[in-house]
Amino acid sequence: MPLIPQVGRKRFKVRLLLVAIASFLWLGVLLHLFPVVWMISASMKPTMEIFKYPFRLMPKEPTFASYKLLATTINPSGQALNVDVFRYPLHIYLQNSLKIAFMTVLLQLPVTAMAAYAVSKLHSKKAAKWLFFFFMGTLMIPGQIAIVPRFLLLSHFPWPTRSVPTIPFTDYLFPSFSFIGTYWGVLLPAVFNAFNFLLFKGFFDTLPTELIEAARMDGASELMTLRAIMLPLARPVIAVTGYFTFTGAWNDFLGPWIILMSEQSKWPLSVATYKLQAILTNWQPSQGADPAVQALIASGVGYNALMALAVVESIPIFIAFIIFREQLMRGIQIAGLKG
Repeated sequence: MPLIPQVGRKRFKVRLLLVAIASFLWLGVLLHLFPVVWMISASMKPTMEIFKYPFRLMPKEPTFASYKLLATTINPSGQALNVDVFRYPLHIYLQNSLKIAFMTVLLQLPVTAMAAYAVSKLHSKKAAKWLFFFFMGTLMIPGQIAIVPRFLLLSHFPWPTRSVPTIPFTDYLFPSFSFIGTYWGVLLPAVFNAFNFLLFKGFFDTLPTELIEAARMDGASELMTLRAIMLPLARPVIAVTGYFTFTGAWNDFLGPWIILMSEQSKWPLSVATYKLQAILTNWQPSQGADPAVQALIASGVGYNALMALAVVESIPIFIAFIIFREQLMRGIQIAGLKG
């Protein structure tokens, strides 16, 4: 249903209102696109031109030297100019980001969908109510508060303490396992997402219970009912939650940085981008920086290379949106209508 009905659109006041709404929306679009255009433009400028005054949005002489520089500085031999960043080829960081993003999607969506299905269709009203409050309560806790207890828990799982406790009346420690420095330390905290749970539950609540009862009469288990009936009907919601999960895992920095800090071979692209940004921001010629850092700067790596790295990092997100745009639009409409 259109915001402004077709009847009366030829009136001057209605036309003026439409122009005002369109102008406001286009202003928002331009404000959102400006950082993207600047990022792409800066990646094709020489380093000195980025800081040149007066400011020019478009490069005077576009060049792809910064992209070539990333490919040459991050060399396939594993011998980089700086031991703190770019120790490995660029495709290693890309592969790590893809691994974390896809594994997060593959783990989070089934777990979240099963939890939403159970709360929506399997539990009694009282139990479902308290479970819903419990899951939604996790949205009220800022993620930063959970950093320390999560790190302690992953350091010697399943004990969220500074050290592994001992078995009573003995000097032996309880069994424990450390996920620090492994992909599982990044993936396990992301197995469940309360916001995606809310989207799945809201959709499952709209489906008639008769579908489940008919499947039970045919001998289908609850898992088969979820897999064969509920999830196919929830494809638009799966597209929305899958895209949000993928983008969140792809852009996640804090979790991989804390868990994989000592394992650069497992760093995602977001961590490598942060390290390059930190080097460029903190480097001062008068401070006598590390020779490796000076060599990195002297090779031509600057903010143009940082922007080029940011462009490379944003490409998979854009491709995912193009592929799933129709399902995303349907899912957003469904989520908005059911909300």
